[in-house]
Amino acid sequence: MIFDNALIVVNQVFILFLLIGVGYLLRKLSLIDENGIRQMTNMLLMIITPCIIIRSFQTPFDASLLGGMGIAMGFAILSHVIGALIARPFFRRQPDPRRKVLEFSVVFTNCGFMCIPLLAAVLGEKGVFYGSIYITVFNVAQWTYGVLLMTGSRKNVSLFKSLVNPGTVTVLIAIPIFIFSIRLPEAISVVVGYLADTNTPLAMIVIGAQMAVVSLKNIAGDRPLLLATGLRLLVVPAIVMVILSLLPLDRVLVLSCLIPAAAPTAAAAGLFSTRFRQDTALAAQMIGLTTLLSIVTIPLMILLSDLLA
Repeated sequence: MIFDNALIVVNQVFILFLLIGVGYLLRKLSLIDENGIRQMTNMLLMIITPCIIIRSFQTPFDASLLGGMGIAMGFAILSHVIGALIARPFFRRQPDPRRKVLEFSVVFTNCGFMCIPLLAAVLGEKGVFYGSIYITVFNVAQWTYGVLLMTGSRKNVSLFKSLVNPGTVTVLIAIPIFIFSIRLPEAISVVVGYLADTNTPLAMIVIGAQMAVVSLKNIAGDRPLLLATGLRLLVVPAIVMVILSLLPLDRVLVLSCLIPAAAPTAAAAGLFSTRFRQDTALAAQMIGLTTLLSIVTIPLMILLSDLLA
C-alpha cells in the first residue's frame, strides 16, 4: 500500500514534469517571451489561485476540518521558522547579496505554483483546502521576514502587503464561506471551477518557461548553492516529516503539511532579488536546480513519511 501511494505520487510528479517540459520548449522556441510569462503569472496570482482556494472551501462545515486548518497553519509557521533557523549559520561568510538569496531560498517554497497542482492531484480538494493555509502563511512571511532578510531593514517591511494580497484576502473570504456553508450560485461556481482547472497546466508551463532561461553551468563547484539546495529539499522537510510522524494525524493532513514544506525554492526568490538588488543569477539557479531535483525529492519525502506512519 505504501509503495502504491509512492507510485501514484511519482506518476503525478512525472505528469507535472511533462507539463514543465512543454513550457520549456515553448520558451526555447520563442513562442513565449518574458512579457508572456509575466502576464500568465499575474493571471495565476490574481485570478486562478483565488478560484482554487474558493472552490476548495466550498464544502459543508466540519469541525474536524477547522481543527485541521489550525494544525496546517501551525506547521506552515513551523516550517518557515525551521528554514530560517537552519539557514542562518551556514552562509554567514558569504557576501551579502549571495547570503540573503541563499537564506531566502531555504526558507521560502514554491507552495502555490508547484504544490497546489500536486495537492489537487494526489489528495483532492481536501488537500488544497489545507494547502491554501500554507500559502496564507507564506504570503505574510515573505512580506515581513522575507523583506527584512533581503533588505536588512525593518523600514521596508510592509504589514499592509503581508495582509492584503490575493492569497491572504481570498482565504479570509473563503473561511466564512466554509464556516457558514455558503454555496456560490451555480453559474458562478461553474466559472470558478473552469478557471481553477487551468491552474495545473498554466502553472507548470510558467515554471518550464522560467527554467528555460536559467543557466545551471558551474553549479557543481558552488558549494553554498548545493548546501542551500540540500537544506531546502531534504533537511527542512525531513524535520517537518519527523515531527508530523509523532502526531496522530490522518494522511491527507500530514501530506498537506509536508508537500509544501518539501517544495522547491519559491519564484519569489527571483522577484525579491531583482527588486532589492541582490544576486539575481544565484536566485535563478536556486529556483531551477531545486525545481528539477524536487521531481525526485518530493516523492521520496512522501514515501519516507508513509514508511514512518
